[in-house]
Amino acid sequence: MPGARVSRAPVLLLSALTCWMLLWALTNPLGTAPDEPSHYAKAVAAGHGQILGDAVPFAEIQATRAFSDDSLRQVRNAYRSFLLPADLRDTTNPPCTALHPDVSAACLRLPAAVPDGRVNSIVGAYPPWLYLPAGVLTRAAWSVHSGYLLARLGSTLISAGLLGAGLWLLLGGQPPAGQAPAGQRARQTLLLAGYALAATPMVIFLSSQVGTSGAEVTGAIASTAAALRLSRAEHPTARTWLIAGAVLGITALSRPLAPLWVAFAIAVGIGRAGGRAALLRLRAADRPSIAAVTVTAVGIAATALWTQSLSLRTPVLWDRLGRGLAAAVELAPESARQAVGVFGWQSVPIPDAVYWLWGLLVAGLLLAAFAVGQRRDRALLAGSLAVVMASYELLAAAVFIQNGFGMQGRYILPVLVMLPLLAAEVLAVRLPERLCGHAATVAVGIIVMTAAGQFVAWGANSHRYAVGMDGPLWFVPRPAWSPSGGWLVWLLLACLPVVVTLAAAQSCRPVRAGRPHGPLSRRYRAAGAAESVTTRPARTHNPGGMLHWDNSA
Repeated sequence: MPGARVSRAPVLLLSALTCWMLLWALTNPLGTAPDEPSHYAKAVAAGHGQILGDAVPFAEIQATRAFSDDSLRQVRNAYRSFLLPADLRDTTNPPCTALHPDVSAACLRLPAAVPDGRVNSIVGAYPPWLYLPAGVLTRAAWSVHSGYLLARLGSTLISAGLLGAGLWLLLGGQPPAGQAPAGQRARQTLLLAGYALAATPMVIFLSSQVGTSGAEVTGAIASTAAALRLSRAEHPTARTWLIAGAVLGITALSRPLAPLWVAFAIAVGIGRAGGRAALLRLRAADRPSIAAVTVTAVGIAATALWTQSLSLRTPVLWDRLGRGLAAAVELAPESARQAVGVFGWQSVPIPDAVYWLWGLLVAGLLLAAFAVGQRRDRALLAGSLAVVMASYELLAAAVFIQNGFGMQGRYILPVLVMLPLLAAEVLAVRLPERLCGHAATVAVGIIVMTAAGQFVAWGANSHRYAVGMDGPLWFVPRPAWSPSGGWLVWLLLACLPVVVTLAAAQSCRPVRAGRPHGPLSRRYRAAGAAESVTTRPARTHNPGGMLHWDNSA
């Protein structure tokens, strides 16, 4: 069956993204992700039964002289102290590479001595729920190095699981029998291209390090996929409802702002289906929908109550809001770059070509969706863009800039990743049949270009830690630092996810109905003409413009 050819592509794409996560987890120097030492301490503590920890005296935090008065307004409530096993104990200070881009990771080989058994974590008061899997894995560790790797593995597994669930929801089911296989293949390829664009190199980087930032962003991707899946015209199965509820609930447990991203994803789904249709869908599903809503509500409530009980929210200084809004506009270009990929402690950029590539691809997808969408689609796309811009401005001006930390792209990334998914959904619904072949070719090209971007991003990060930012471009023969096995081995392994992504793109490449030569050509053309008549989809009324797929397969 020609339409079945695309079924390998989601598995291959997910495999490639998981390979990238594992590659980052094994080759990025320990502790070099944002606040990773503090995340590591919290994960180890959670795995050893210390969920809450102890409050750190304000005078002790102030004595570090690491924070301004504005920053102390926030971190004084976020800091917690944990008692860690001696063989897993490490300092939570910034690594030696954090503020010195010309220094390789060789300096990290120096042992970090911790005078006693307690460690202070700046993220100690964050919701602990998704730290537990990584923490449990560290119980099998025998050193700080093995503890980091096992904790990273736990974070990677959560993120890969969320991406896999989201991909299943987004592409689940098959179209009706009347839809042409070529159209089906083109539409699913468009959805895959949107998914590949949503998983920026920054998403992969965050997902491979200790902490819950990766789960927050991949959960936002999966939550948007769940909302889009539930908004389509066909009735979801009980399994679809339960997986969607699990995705939304787990995402809400990840970080203090995660319930907000879940709410945004749900709003996108309601916008696609319409308020009345969404309510009828909930009522029709009965028990499965009740279970999904319950799991989502429990996740949101657990994070909200935890955040409120530990006073993680800081008051807004309204007299500074105007100045913060202006500063946020100035920081917007750098925040956009960081959303694509600025690694380390926000100090390891990638080549400008990758930023331009990703930006142009996302912009092109959005413009195409505006062009083919109907009034309702355009209103939802414009509203989503407005929500992204308003969220960025308000979060930057009212929270991060006021607290002295500045705005970072990863803070707004969970809502940014929703845009390519929504645009791809609109294109998959509204694209005219005559343009499906061309659209599929473009979508295949997008998938291939994202693989190139991921490879360049990983290579730029590896170069920085191998020889420093100013070191020789070809660092493989004589690096100052390298992971176990040497860079040549890892460079060859980095080709694997590229090849897998190319295989995914190849598996969803559109099949052109050519005219074969030879004695069977006439019979082939006659059969093809008959098939085109029998498989031409009937015109049906679809006011919501939703894909009419089901999950029975």
